[in-house]
Amino acid sequence: MIEHFDTLLVLAPEQIPNPAPVAPPGNEKILEVVGNAKWGAGVALLVGFFVGLLVWAGGRWVDHHRAGRIGLVMMLCAIGGGLLYGIGWQLINYFTGGGA
Repeated sequence: MIEHFDTLLVLAPEQIPNPAPVAPPGNEKILEVVGNAKWGAGVALLVGFFVGLLVWAGGRWVDHHRAGRIGLVMMLCAIGGGLLYGIGWQLINYFTGGGA
């Protein structure tokens, strides 16, 4: 195996260049679409939480425990989604080597 490594060093004595990333043409539109999707996700999380709050309060008000439970699950899903929304970019950035 060492003899193959020596052959590789002889064939390629200099280091292979590492080019910088270049954005594709039209990347502004791609980033705009991603930004719109992110905004929509934030609005959907807020709406989901407050609708869940209304369902929970309405279920408790009319003593309908199943509706109250569904509203609670909606609120918990919105909170969980909000946590993922908040830390998702940071986790992806860290795992791809962009974070410190």
